Amino acid sequence: MFIKGIKRSYDKINADESIADEDKIDALLKILGKDYLVSSEDRVYVFQKDDLIVKFDAKHARAYHFKDYVTKDMNKLFHGF
Repeated sequence: MFIKGIKRSYDKINADESIADEDKIDALLKILGKDYLVSSEDRVYVFQKDDLIVKFDAKHARAYHFKDYVTKDMNKLFHGF
């Protein structure tokens, strides 16, 4: 996954006023990992591609307005996807 695509998705969600601020991380995860999401129980997202499995606990995510940090986190999370 490329950082430019992550930033575009971030900006799209950030501009969408119909999504509450506390739900924006969840929306970004769902967009970026839509093809790989296997579980999202209790805001702990589990993504799988072949043998690669990654987890992200959205309850402890950075504040969404820290764009550089969030996009770097997403890039690390989906590295190899």
